[in-house]
Formats: sequence, structure tokens, C-alpha cells
Amino acid sequence: MEWLTSGLRRDICVLLYGEERRAQSLKSDLEARYDRRVKPDRFYGALDSLEKNGYVEKHVEGLEDVYSLTDAGAESVEAQFEWMEERID
Repeated sequence: MEWLTSGLRRDICVLLYGEERRAQSLKSDLEARYDRRVKPDRFYGALDSLEKNGYVEKHVEGLEDVYSLTDAGAESVEAQFEWMEERID
């Protein structure tokens, strides 16, 4: 679960769980959550890393990149949730 050691990568996957999203929409929701600007190079670097490691896939609609979780990405989010739920309960 090394891929989830980055809070940004983890949060991107949580936002993608069960749906596909445009990159700008993801970035805007993260910035609202963090209450600060996310640098584009950091954001797109996280997306590229997730895609390269098989947790996220990308396709293009018009001029925009659209992302979704792979099965491996969804399983990892679920495992992270279960781990957190065990510790919170």
C-alpha cells in the first residue's frame, strides 16, 4: 500500500471511488478540502504516478482528461477504508 503513503494520491483515489472525474474537477475539490491551492505540478505528478502504477486510468473527452479508478485502485481504497474503520471504532 506504499502508493497511499501520499495523502494527495490517497485523496485523489477517494474522490474517484465509484465515478470518473475530469482533472480540473478533482483539483478543485481537493483545494476545497485542503482549503489551499494545490500546485499543478504536484497534482498532475500524483495523477501520473497513480496511472503509471495501475491504480488510475485516463481517457480524453474533448479537450479534457478524465480519470477513473482501476479495479486495483478501488480495492486499495476499500482496504484503506477498512483499516481506518478498524482504528476509529
